[in-house]
Amino acid sequence: MKEFSFSSEERQNDIESILKERKRKIATQQIVFTLILLGILIIIGLWIGKNILYTEFDGYINADLNTLRHAEDIYVLEVKKDVGDFVAPGDTLFSYVYSHIFYSHESTDSEPTVVVQNRNMRVDYGLARQDLEVLKVRIKELKKQLETEDHNIRFGLSDNLKKMKIEQELAEAEEQYNAQRRKLGVLWNALDQTKQAVKKASNSESGFLRVQDMRNVELMKELNLVRYSIAVDSGIVTKVYVPELILVLRGEPIISLQSFDLHRNNLSVVTYVMPREMKHINRNTQAEVIVNDDVSFTASVLMLGTRTEEIPGELRSTLSRDHTAVIVVMGVDTGQVIPFWTLVKNIPVRIRINNFESRMQEDEVTDYMMFHTTHGLIRPDDEYYDTLQVAQPDTLGIDTILILNE
Repeated sequence: MKEFSFSSEERQNDIESILKERKRKIATQQIVFTLILLGILIIIGLWIGKNILYTEFDGYINADLNTLRHAEDIYVLEVKKDVGDFVAPGDTLFSYVYSHIFYSHESTDSEPTVVVQNRNMRVDYGLARQDLEVLKVRIKELKKQLETEDHNIRFGLSDNLKKMKIEQELAEAEEQYNAQRRKLGVLWNALDQTKQAVKKASNSESGFLRVQDMRNVELMKELNLVRYSIAVDSGIVTKVYVPELILVLRGEPIISLQSFDLHRNNLSVVTYVMPREMKHINRNTQAEVIVNDDVSFTASVLMLGTRTEEIPGELRSTLSRDHTAVIVVMGVDTGQVIPFWTLVKNIPVRIRINNFESRMQEDEVTDYMMFHTTHGLIRPDDEYYDTLQVAQPDTLGIDTILILNE
């Protein structure tokens, strides 16, 4: 049987090491739990402080695009600009021809319009020439009568009354002759124009132009039928709706441009504000518009609540019954440098308002537009605005109280 020896000193050392290790673990756990609790408290404090210091709203960037259309049916020959190209005033956007020039020739039951106009013009010119010949004969006959009358007056066979009547008729006939000649000149110019139109509308090889000839760009340029759409403002091409060599009906979009002039594209920031939160905004409020973590800019209120919009589904709270918000329109403040892509239509943004600054602005001036239900809009420069304290009950018997000045 092996000998067994027990040492109290060794056992005491083991117990002390176990206790030290346990205390170290407990201290580590306490430090970790304390840090976690401190972090949670800091996050809660920041969240509470942020909600007290700031009020945030959802919104989006609104900007109008200049979409070019045409009032007639056209055939687009060449598109000179692509998406992303910069455009300066005077640049050519696309070239086209009027489609009615070609489709009017396709009907076998009717003649082309230019041919009908040319024939009618030739008929009018021929009739005018005949009227001119008649006036020539009349003038010649009146001159003979005037010579005969002079002869009869010298021999006492007639008097001056008849001679004066003939002279008056001769003057009228000569004036009609001159007017008819001027008319012939106008008709000749118009006839020449219709001849040119018939020449443009016809092809020496295949007769009048047909629909398939619209694709012949060189022929269209040779016949001087090509028209051009010219840019009138600087901007960037955002979308091209049609390819080249295609028919575009009246009113269809052709090309869209976004102007670099913020006033021309009506740039604004549209903000969704619930009625209970309107206390944070007035017509003096300046807000920070947050696009992302790196880009933000300032904007000021332009218009308060002249319309409402339905809140998009992705912005609604599942536990809230609020589906309709008051629209507050803000204008971007000048003097800021921000990326152009942030000024594109329908970009979602967050609008942040400093509650303390807005309250200070409200203390300085209350810039709401006040409306009296009996007298109408109360303007700040009216003496009535300064003297009226409480509006009287309106005609419907509802007590409407507006506290204007404290």
